[in-house]
Amino acid sequence: MRVLTPDLAKKSALSPFTKGFQHQLKFQAILSEASQLFNWQGSRATTLGEIAGALGLTKTCLYHYVKTKDDLIYQCYLASCDMWLATAHRSNQSKGSGLEKVVCMVEDHFHRFVKTLKGESACFAMLTEVSALTPAHGEEIRKRWKQIFGCCQSMVEEGMADGSIAKVNPKVVTLAIFSVLQWSQVWFDRRHASNATYIIGCVVDILAHGMAEKHHQFASIRYPNSTDCHVDHFDKKLQNQMKREAFYRVGAQHFNYHGYKGTSLDGIATALHVTKGAFYHHISSKEELLYQCFKRSIALERGLLLAAGKTARTGLARLELALRYLLHVQHSDQGPLIRYRALPSLDEQHRKDILKNSKENSALLGGYINEGVERGSLRGIDAEVAQHLLSGAIEASPDLSDHVAYDNGLELAADYLGVFVNGLSVQQKAR
Repeated sequence: MRVLTPDLAKKSALSPFTKGFQHQLKFQAILSEASQLFNWQGSRATTLGEIAGALGLTKTCLYHYVKTKDDLIYQCYLASCDMWLATAHRSNQSKGSGLEKVVCMVEDHFHRFVKTLKGESACFAMLTEVSALTPAHGEEIRKRWKQIFGCCQSMVEEGMADGSIAKVNPKVVTLAIFSVLQWSQVWFDRRHASNATYIIGCVVDILAHGMAEKHHQFASIRYPNSTDCHVDHFDKKLQNQMKREAFYRVGAQHFNYHGYKGTSLDGIATALHVTKGAFYHHISSKEELLYQCFKRSIALERGLLLAAGKTARTGLARLELALRYLLHVQHSDQGPLIRYRALPSLDEQHRKDILKNSKENSALLGGYINEGVERGSLRGIDAEVAQHLLSGAIEASPDLSDHVAYDNGLELAADYLGVFVNGLSVQQKAR
């Protein structure tokens, strides 16, 4: 009997005539379709029957590939991690400076997503509910993400060593870069894909050179106090309002960390030291709590954006204040803001309502950017692209506490927000 060498055996397994090859192709198609549905409508609203139907399969056939929906989510996350790690390794092994390698990774991610939108490449799941996985599966995904993060951080550190990237906290810079890549799946759509060369060029330009026309120096500021109020403790209406605020604030913490599926209303009640009966007196359901968490966050965002507009006089100054106010509230007693990755878990009507109000907030931020461009404090950047990158940075900012202590707001803001305001490159702008 002929024995195949390892290389020949590997090539044989890739033959389209083998059952293993056909099985793998079908499994990849299932992961792609499931990832697309999970990303769009959330795992809560997606059933195995719906996934099977979209592929023209029966549920029985689907069970040949995955045992449960939880197992399918895990397999989708594994595929995403493999894609991220392969992209990071490929960029890290390319020629050029550390900055050029980072740019290569960013461009690769966007080009791959363009192919996905055009139906030329598989769809990959956003890692939105890792905490809802089993402990073993969750640990495996976190371990793989740590490898991905480490690979990207090594490129950043290489850039700082070779002089192509400004020397600040490399972990913070890496988080800022990841915020761009992770948020791209939220805003980058077919309209942008049809003009991909221009849009990707705008993203890379802002990352490399920043938005400011001249190097912008971050300075100490006073943060608005959103808790200023004189409460009449005998006023039951105000007491109930304070209790609801506590539910929404703690609810946002749980949804952000555990995802919709992994969040328990009983757990939130326990965290607030209230009985389930008292909790349900104010909150009717988990979906209603999530909706109210979004409404609170949007109202808080709007108040901070308006405060920045009233306090500062130039587009750049207003933009800086708005970003720093939002960054600060994420780590304050009033935070965090609910993360938009939970949006697919809302019902359709609530989702439309939140998107409408969110766009109004985005318009305020975009207005500051346009003002800065028109009056010369910001470079001639694409305001829409810049707005999306900044929204992603604020969305991802709670992750900073996993890597750095929020004990110096000025230093953290200069490192994290400075990636977008001044850019990664060490090339000094005119002062």
